[in-house]
Amino acid sequence: MMKLLQECQRRGHSVKVFTLRWQGPIIDDVDFIELPIVGFNRHTQYDNFAEDVLHQVRAGDFDLVVGFNKIAGLDVYYAGDSCYIEKAHSQRDAWYRLLPRFKSFYAAEKAVFGAAHDTEILMISNVEVPRYRHHYRTPENRFHALPPGIESDRIAPPNRTEIRCEMRAELGQSEDDLVLLFVGSGFKKKGLDRVLIAVASLPREIRDRVHLYVIGRDKAESFERMAMRLGISKQITFFAEGRDDVPRFLFAADALLHPAYDETAGMVIIESMLAGLPALITKNCGYARYMIEHDTGIVLTNPTQDELNSELIRLLTSDEREAWSLRGMAAKEDPALFSLVPEAIDYLETFSKKRKPLLVFSLFRYFDYGGLQRDFLKIALACQAAGYEIYVYCLAWIGEVPEGFRVETVSVQGVVNHVRYQQFGEYVAEAARWRRPVAHIGFNKIPGLDIYYAADSCFEHKAQAMRTALYRRTKRYKQMAEYERAVFNKESDTEILLITDTQQEQFQQYYDTQERRFHLLPPGVSRDRARGPDARIQRQRVRTELGLADDDYLLLLVGSGFITKGLDRALLAFASLPQAIRDCSRFLVIGQDNPQAFLRQARKLGIEEQLTVQKGRTDIPDVLQAADLMVHPAYMESGGLVLIEAIIAGLPVIATSVCGFAHYVEEASAGVVIDEPFEQANLNTAVSETLLDGALRASWSSNGVAFGQANDQLFDMSSNAVAIISEYSDRQRNQTL
Repeated sequence: MMKLLQECQRRGHSVKVFTLRWQGPIIDDVDFIELPIVGFNRHTQYDNFAEDVLHQVRAGDFDLVVGFNKIAGLDVYYAGDSCYIEKAHSQRDAWYRLLPRFKSFYAAEKAVFGAAHDTEILMISNVEVPRYRHHYRTPENRFHALPPGIESDRIAPPNRTEIRCEMRAELGQSEDDLVLLFVGSGFKKKGLDRVLIAVASLPREIRDRVHLYVIGRDKAESFERMAMRLGISKQITFFAEGRDDVPRFLFAADALLHPAYDETAGMVIIESMLAGLPALITKNCGYARYMIEHDTGIVLTNPTQDELNSELIRLLTSDEREAWSLRGMAAKEDPALFSLVPEAIDYLETFSKKRKPLLVFSLFRYFDYGGLQRDFLKIALACQAAGYEIYVYCLAWIGEVPEGFRVETVSVQGVVNHVRYQQFGEYVAEAARWRRPVAHIGFNKIPGLDIYYAADSCFEHKAQAMRTALYRRTKRYKQMAEYERAVFNKESDTEILLITDTQQEQFQQYYDTQERRFHLLPPGVSRDRARGPDARIQRQRVRTELGLADDDYLLLLVGSGFITKGLDRALLAFASLPQAIRDCSRFLVIGQDNPQAFLRQARKLGIEEQLTVQKGRTDIPDVLQAADLMVHPAYMESGGLVLIEAIIAGLPVIATSVCGFAHYVEEASAGVVIDEPFEQANLNTAVSETLLDGALRASWSSNGVAFGQANDQLFDMSSNAVAIISEYSDRQRNQTL
């Protein structure tokens, strides 16, 4: 339960615990409420507890009520106990079923499992499911099987032999001794009596070497007396208050004995496997199937005592012992053995959200002003409006989280970006899988994506065309290339959302990606960027803020990543303006990046007083109206949505032809596109001539506004993306069915 509480808290859920008595550690920010114990006997206390909980739930505002004991009114029951009514019929006399105790416990179980109720049931094994369905006719779809949830410290470490020797020395046991282990609270139902008889029946030459350690929270007195009667008391040590170093015992022992009469799961069975400890167990244990599957010991079906005695001898003397041990330790590669907690909380989140389909989104960083980030937000909000739940993984989220979004910021240890990205990708690939989304949509390239939104250009193309061979030997290159290859290679199934067709050419050149996997989206400009009736007011407000006269010129560059956006080129062009023009001009740069290198460049060029750099603004529509020219001489730009925003705002544009959306400048006759290979002189001339020719700027401005009014497809990106995502998720569900 503690691990479940901690995972709930880690995912951002508020948790309140109602209990009669809490003896465990207190978790910060979890509200533990001990309700009064009312009643002289156990079943009366439980009945009163159930009533108190129901009262608390009615008074509170809970999304989900989860029970670890059977009481009425639960949304979800975590089934750690076996079927009570089955035991009442198979292990008790008829008169027992007349007692108030039986009636109370039976009513509580029926309130959870009865066919008329709707409690969802999380099963730690499927052993008990047929019994519940037999007695209560519980619909099958209300049962949800959970895998085990083994702690990683149960896995045999590389120094297992060293730990074994140290622990045996502490216990006073030599390597020639046979150390047996019994672990489990509830000695009676775990079959400790069977174990004691089996140990006493061992041939003397084996028994004299045996020492049994019994670990668990239970009353040991009756079993201590039994051991004395059997003449083996000196060969048994009881730890009836438990031990906090059970893993060391698992590594030190020679065999685990767990011949339970009644065991819903039996976590210690899997723990012994992973520790490399052969075991003797009974098949009625819920987790016996894992031992059978991995063949790590002996599993008995309803054994007699004689059979158990005989199989204990085989367990201790078999030539298969080493193979059992090795197969058990190899089971650590089975991910199903470790995933109980995340899967259980996944179920709870699913139930609380009424089973809306879940989309997982991932991106390295979110901040309000990035182009990639704005595209992500538009698509995610459109998906939410279409009825999807949204879960986001990121390294950092700066800004307001939209209502209904669940955002997990992933903590990584790396210092350099490519290491951080690698750790992020590894974590998200695993974590997203446990959430079982209908689709995982990535806005940065990481393995395991169902859909990738290609906001970035082809990394391999840049590495080959713009970098040296030495760069392609760096760890950064290898990691980034590996992640791009995971998305685009022919063996991948990732669907790819493109913002320009030039991207497809580059990706196919290097990865031979199948044509069918590409989906070209329209740009997706926000309509608030278009020039509206308040354009003059917007223009005057910003220009007043910046201290500009009516006849001053304002040049604008918008975009995060100043190097790739060509800010250095733009500064050179500004500095090259004729003195008369430069003296009445200002250059405004808006974007999330470190500007220090460019401020130094401006200082050297003598234009630092005319340069303003701002990290971000929420009034970009106003800024577009205030400016006289947008300069965007990018070195590399997959799309460049800001170019279209400027066009439809009536702001003339000068951009380089490498920008994916540069063709819209020409189609709209709204500016100049500088061809490749780039020449600084061409940019300088274009900027100067444009500022000097007011009539030309006015023509480009009106052309751009008209272009926006005539092309509705410029605004349809998010709806197109949702259609592709929905088609993908429907296809996946149909394949599953």
